[in-house]
Amino acid sequence: MPLPLDAAAPEPAVTGVAAVAFVRSARARRYILRVAPDGSARVTIPRRGSQREAERFLNANVDWLARQRERMRRAARSRDEAWQVGSTVLFRGARVRIQRTGDGAALALGTEVVHADPSRMPRTRLVAHLRALAVRELPARVQEIAARIGLVPTRVMVRDQRSRWGSCSPSGTVSLNWRLVQMPPSVADYVIVHELVHLEQPNHSRRFWRRVRQACSWTDEARAWLRRHGPELL
Repeated sequence: MPLPLDAAAPEPAVTGVAAVAFVRSARARRYILRVAPDGSARVTIPRRGSQREAERFLNANVDWLARQRERMRRAARSRDEAWQVGSTVLFRGARVRIQRTGDGAALALGTEVVHADPSRMPRTRLVAHLRALAVRELPARVQEIAARIGLVPTRVMVRDQRSRWGSCSPSGTVSLNWRLVQMPPSVADYVIVHELVHLEQPNHSRRFWRRVRQACSWTDEARAWLRRHGPELL
């Protein structure tokens, strides 16, 4: 999981590969190089680190950075291919086939109908539709579960997270990955419970897991589903 960063204004640097941002963090104990799914990269500088050492660290890892970017480009192409008309994707835990419907100007994904340009890749339009669906559904579901277990967030956000299903900030904001709508509802509920319990227990201690299992008796089954199918969604 990426470390939280104390993000002051990033300092862009140019290497032989592409621009990279340098960000200082009071929490980091070492230099860290991270690559985002869009190929952008960031070097975290620890409290006592220097810009010069960060640049040396980056230059020593230029080949690794290029390999990671190429891997992400291939993964992006693979994701596009996986969302073609006729292929199946997960939606509410079931494998649903993407189909043309009507005069061919719309896509059907289970009960969802999405208007899309037939000449363009379906993935962009379908993902936008599912994300909008998540924005409509997930905050309301969080409030229902929060009322049941007595843990109320200050705010609920739906985001496009690439490395986690959800998060809970120290200020009480619960953020959820839009891909929860692709999961079985019971698994999405587990993720919501998990993040709500972090309002009370900001760790993964025994007390945290005991509280999660009290609120969600199917925790082990949900975690097993995520281990098995989660990589398909990210």
